[in-house]
Amino acid sequence: MIREILLDSFDNSIALDMGLKVISQARAEHKSIAVSIDRLNHNVFKFVADGLPEDKHDWLRRKANVAIRFEESSIGVKEDLINGNMSLTGTFGLDEKDYVAKGGAIPLKVRGAGLIGVITVSGLSDTEDHELIVSALSEYL
Repeated sequence: MIREILLDSFDNSIALDMGLKVISQARAEHKSIAVSIDRLNHNVFKFVADGLPEDKHDWLRRKANVAIRFEESSIGVKEDLINGNMSLTGTFGLDEKDYVAKGGAIPLKVRGAGLIGVITVSGLSDTEDHELIVSALSEYL
């Protein structure tokens, strides 16, 4: 399972390329998604397909918060919580209004610099959200 995307460098042009690749793959598979790419201090790419509910913005934010907080994919955190019989609230004191351990967010790291951001997808099952990122961005893995 992919728990992070390790890059040689990252800038807004790379974020644009990543976001467009994810959207292109989703469209080719006739899937409606929302995708967001964030640096640690601001959003650099966001797209929400027509017809998705307004709460997709919140799902993107909450999944991204998990990937940033634990510095690993949100689906990896979900599996770790299940395997360790833990919870975000009970074990880590995190508010579920701001964090959700569902697949679809993968941290972006730069060699020699560490965590610099996160890519997040929502709209499918959490496993499909994660797999869409991995499949669309295979050249970065």
